[in-house]
Order: sequence, then structure tokens, then C-alpha cells
Amino acid sequence: MKRYLIVFAAFYFISGSVISQNDNIGFGFRAGASIAKLDGPSELGPNGEELEEYTMARGFHIGASVSYKFTDLVGMKAEFVYSQRGTEYKYDGPSYYVLGRRTLRTTTIYGNREQTLDLSNVFLDIPVLAYYKIGKLELCGGVNTGILLASTAGGTTNFEGVSSLGNPIAPFQVGLNHNYKKDKAGEASSETFDVSIDGSFPYAVPETVMAYYEFETKEENQYKTIDFGLVVGAAFYINEGLYLSARYTHGLSDADVNNYDVSLQSLNTDGSFKYRDDDNKSRSWQFSVGFSF
Repeated sequence: MKRYLIVFAAFYFISGSVISQNDNIGFGFRAGASIAKLDGPSELGPNGEELEEYTMARGFHIGASVSYKFTDLVGMKAEFVYSQRGTEYKYDGPSYYVLGRRTLRTTTIYGNREQTLDLSNVFLDIPVLAYYKIGKLELCGGVNTGILLASTAGGTTNFEGVSSLGNPIAPFQVGLNHNYKKDKAGEASSETFDVSIDGSFPYAVPETVMAYYEFETKEENQYKTIDFGLVVGAAFYINEGLYLSARYTHGLSDADVNNYDVSLQSLNTDGSFKYRDDDNKSRSWQFSVGFSF
């Protein structure tokens, strides 16, 4: 966080120096609350029911801007905004679980999975906007480029099912602690618990797994570094400098990498992952208090 505050401070200083030489250039800053989600197609169950749900997650944003006015009513502005854009994800339906990963003794069990994840993606957003003023109201629109700075998630997987012989397996819960930029393939906690099947020697299951635990290799991060979108918004000026604003950003690019977008419902007949070639795009709102001068 410190490095981004330094960037904002440098931006403020440089912009302030330019402002003193050009009355058409202005500077500002804003901060406030954000709500965001990923929006994409759900995996469908045996009867066509939706098994996945994406809902809004709360966050915050803070940023600085520089503007250029062509007239008193029309101008352009560019911003640098530290912004949280995540989602709350839930899967509930038929699924599988592979026991004994990275050992010589593995088996796949089938049953029902309820999985939740609270995802937090932190971006440096760089919107470039045109604006038009109508009295105290300012309307704006343009494009946004988001650079992913950090990507983390936490949650749980609850699983219950039966063995291949039809015997019930005691329900179990696995914690999810994901850092998509830092985690490596196969990582999990050293703490384990036992899951027994048909009275045989139990399988050791990690209490907590990291982002790429179920993958043999990691070639790239799950969420893409660059996110493009369109922005529209409005600001109401309480006085000459102080304003309240609302912005909507509509992502245009797929937020995640398809190499990790796998089915939680079923595997291929050879036990390999089924990959889903779908787009999950970011949708976010920002509500700000700002000041410009």
C-alpha cells in the first residue's frame, strides 16, 4: 500500500506544478466505498438448474485525478485509483473430490459440494474520461484499464457423499486460503484430518488448501493482469470543489484464465478436468466523496 501512496503523492506534486502554469488544468482526489461482482454463465446441473452464484462484494477505493477543461462545461480527465473489485462466489450441487492427491494411493468420491469463496482483487484502475457539466451536475464516460495488483480469496468446501460401494462417507470441510499471485501448484497446509471409506485405511486430507492445490503445474495466475472496461458516472458538486459521485464500470474482457476454469460438477472419463470456455467479467460500482481544484 505504501508504494501506491508514494505514487499518489508524486502525482499530486507534479500535477500541482503544472496547474500553477495552466489555468485549464485541474487536480483532484476521491475516495469511498465500492461494490463489485464477477458476472458469467453458471455451470448447469442434471436438470438444468444453476449450480453457481456470483454476488456483490464490498470494498473501497482511493485515487487522484488530473483534468483538462476545453470550456467551462466540457473537458477530459484521467485518474489513478487504488480499487478493490471482488465477488462472493458459491457452488452448491453434485460434485467430486479426489482423495490422496500427490500420493501413490488416490481415489475419487462423488456426492454434493457446497463451496463458498470471498474473492478480493485489488487493481490500479486508470480511467480516461470525457465530462460535461450541467449546473452542479457533471456527467462523465470513457474507458478504464485495470492493472491487477493483488488477488486473494478465502472460504470453505463442504463435501458429503458415498463410496463406490454405496456406503456413506462422513461429511467433511476443507478450508480455502488462496493467494492467486503467490501460491504454487499442489500447496496445502501440513495439518490434515482422516477420511475413511468402506472401513479401509483412511486418507489424509489437508485442513486448508491453497489456490492451485488440485493442479499439477502452475504456468500463470488464475486472474488476468489487465482488465479493460467502459465507465459511466455522475457527480454532484456541493460547492465549487467538494462533490459526491457514483461510477459504474462494465468489464469487457474475461477476468480469469481458462486453464483454471474447470467444472466442479464432473470429471472426464479418464479422471482429468473438464475445462469451461466461458467469460467471467467484472461489474463494479463506486460511491465517492471527492474534491477538485
